[in-house]
Amino acid sequence: YGAASCRGRADAIRFDDLRGKGVSVRRLLGTLAAGMMLVAVLPVAAVADEHGACGASFTPIYEIQGDGDDSPLDGEVVVTEGVVTVDLQGDDQLSGFFIQDLYGDGDSATSDGIFVSHRDTWSPSFDPRVGHVVRVQGTVDEQFGNTQVEFVSEASICGRQRVAPLQIDARTYNADNEAYEGMYLGFVNPLGVTDTFNLHRFGEVWLGESTVVEQPTNEYSVGPDAEALAADNMARSFLLDDSSTESNPEEVPYLSDGETLRLGDTTSRLSGAIFFSFSQYRVMPQNPGQVDFVPTNLRPAAPDHGGSLTVASFNVLNYWTTLGERGADTADQLAVQTEKLVAAILAMDADVVALQEVENDLTHTPILTLLDALNATDDVHEWAWIGELDYYNLYPIRNEIIYRADRVTAVGDPVTVADPAFDEIPDGRDDPLGRPPVAQTFDYGGEVFTVVNNHFKSKSCSGAEGDNDDQDDGQACWNPIRIEQAEVVLDLVGHMIRATRDRDVLVVGDLNSYMREDPILTFEERLVNLVTAYDADPYSFNFFASFSAPWIGRGSLDHAFATRQMAHKVGDTYTWHINADEPRFLDWFDPSRTAPGPYRSSDHDPVLIVLDM
Repeated sequence: YGAASCRGRADAIRFDDLRGKGVSVRRLLGTLAAGMMLVAVLPVAAVADEHGACGASFTPIYEIQGDGDDSPLDGEVVVTEGVVTVDLQGDDQLSGFFIQDLYGDGDSATSDGIFVSHRDTWSPSFDPRVGHVVRVQGTVDEQFGNTQVEFVSEASICGRQRVAPLQIDARTYNADNEAYEGMYLGFVNPLGVTDTFNLHRFGEVWLGESTVVEQPTNEYSVGPDAEALAADNMARSFLLDDSSTESNPEEVPYLSDGETLRLGDTTSRLSGAIFFSFSQYRVMPQNPGQVDFVPTNLRPAAPDHGGSLTVASFNVLNYWTTLGERGADTADQLAVQTEKLVAAILAMDADVVALQEVENDLTHTPILTLLDALNATDDVHEWAWIGELDYYNLYPIRNEIIYRADRVTAVGDPVTVADPAFDEIPDGRDDPLGRPPVAQTFDYGGEVFTVVNNHFKSKSCSGAEGDNDDQDDGQACWNPIRIEQAEVVLDLVGHMIRATRDRDVLVVGDLNSYMREDPILTFEERLVNLVTAYDADPYSFNFFASFSAPWIGRGSLDHAFATRQMAHKVGDTYTWHINADEPRFLDWFDPSRTAPGPYRSSDHDPVLIVLDM
């Protein structure tokens, strides 16, 4: 028939028309003459050389890929043909391009696409672009687990072909990533941003089909339901790359409104080639700027909570005035960190604020520095600190409580406990297990209440052994210690009730446990969980930096409980989502591009309790 007369139909062929249907067009054309095998392309100065003329015998891509993790032709020199789907030959890109077989073999176990390592500056006469049908000769290699053709010795541009991606959903893609390595895919369902941890460093965004990924043990207690959610999270999540090899680029990709990309923002149009590197399969788009993210999860405004009195709990992400340690490295960073914390605390309009992760300094310089900044900015209220404890814990950070002295009065001295659940120093560690709780009683117009501030042992596994090691149930390491710490705090609550002869007690803080984990259930045996009572979808933190385990996602590490008597005076409890949803590069680390005001002032969202006293 001739190439020109068939082009109208050939251009309309989609890669997904025949894949998976058991049909091999190449086999159907097997009896045709070699010249008839190129009816799908327009010849563009076809070149005949050592590797043969376009359309002559070649090794199909799917035979190079094979049906296993590694190519059956690894190390062999091959000649293959395909249409360029994504061109990333630039020095700051992958130095290559992806090609795909025009028809495929109809076998869903073998990929029809492959990456060709070839920088455009290596051969000025061969500079293919998307839509070019090419013929290349090179060596098959498993480059860090990615099957590719490299050391290209001969290459030709044979024609042009319109490209359309194989339409797929995330679960099908994740069921066998290897089967799609190198292929050009388009995702059919809406996708939600579920992690931006490495957005600024490597241009990486984790996406979840339909919505964000929720931490399993925030939704379910340990058991089959949590395990099922963990498996589903893995099945519908995948990594989007920016197709660049640059680290820490000046211009961060994928920002939905030019300023941020929040968890829950969505995109409904995504296509790209599949590449394996740094132990992850990732989608590589031709142009990241064409991936349109819709700011679905807008930044929340400052609270307008009403009530007569408000108590807040806030993990302030290593507020250290000693530079170069856990917190800020420079004076400029510390100034920005202080400014952002002041903006967040004042915007909460809270009367008592329980703080976690303040530097444990004998001179109390950190808390006094923050207090001075609050009083210098707040023209209405007078901020005060509860003062020094009579017991010193060796842990590098401590819990603190500040308050508006013109609104409430501190009654007596702050109270803490000495207990091995917090003070023990395990083998292999230089510091204790945790930070002791801090309790302070306040008077509001003659009505007395107590706030107990906490920061439980983290989930980090350093030094964990036996029962304290990770049991692979979603609760990570040190779960028994966190249960012990909860029991000690409940004893402290009883002590404060007896000492003050008042049953109005709030227990707040970063408990390093999600909503349905054992320490939280321990509290719920004797206290009212205020966050779950008022919030149908609670979360304050996002853990997704590693996709090596299923226990990932967004959930609440920051909590608020009340005695039953105190719960009757609570009008509302909610988490102000100013931090967990934001990219981490917008905090104080780079003062030149920090988010405005309170946004990304920490990595935890603050929890607010509105009281009707």
